[in-house]
Amino acid sequence: MMEIGRLIAVRPPEYFPGLAYTALMQATHTFVMADTFQYSRQSFQNRTRIRNSQSWQWVSVPLKGGQHGLPQHAIRVRQESGWKKRHWKAFLFNYSSTPFFEYFAPELQALFKTEWSTLSRLTCQTVKLTHKWLKLDCTVLCASELPGRPATMDDVLECLPAGNLIGACGIPEPAARLEHTFEHPRYRQAFEGFQTRMSVLDLLFNYGPDSARIIRSGSSIVSI
Repeated sequence: MMEIGRLIAVRPPEYFPGLAYTALMQATHTFVMADTFQYSRQSFQNRTRIRNSQSWQWVSVPLKGGQHGLPQHAIRVRQESGWKKRHWKAFLFNYSSTPFFEYFAPELQALFKTEWSTLSRLTCQTVKLTHKWLKLDCTVLCASELPGRPATMDDVLECLPAGNLIGACGIPEPAARLEHTFEHPRYRQAFEGFQTRMSVLDLLFNYGPDSARIIRSGSSIVSI
């Protein structure tokens, strides 16, 4: 059997990430939120998916224009009035009847009462809340808080103790070549039917402390 050893994953922070992202974090010893990497449009970095009675909907964080090519920690949130209130109302309207909504609601509402100047401050906080609510064991680091604000994979890894890198990024030699795979589980949602690739909040609101076990059931690490 292969000795896996200490596992490191490096991924840009996402806005209330989905289950696959969370499963990768759950599988590692050190998880680096790479907010020093270039912001990617059409990603989950400033938006997430939640269930509604029809199917699902996006909730998106508005960003200032003219920021193409910047790292996520430099991306400015557009200070338009109402987006935080809209997000809170979307969660409240669609999830208030779920078994565990009231348990998570105070911290969620507090997040929407906070001013967020940059995208990464917000997204890193949502990842940290996910880590806390799922009671994950990994160490979570923010790349913009590492020495020199490393902006490449190699630079990030130089800031960390040696380990095996897993996930979507390249594997440096001589580390083991590992891949994290995730089979999305089906579970009870707030409305009829099942929609995949929702925010981890969709699972947490419905299953509370059992969410970590459900995520783990679809997660595995393989040698490639």
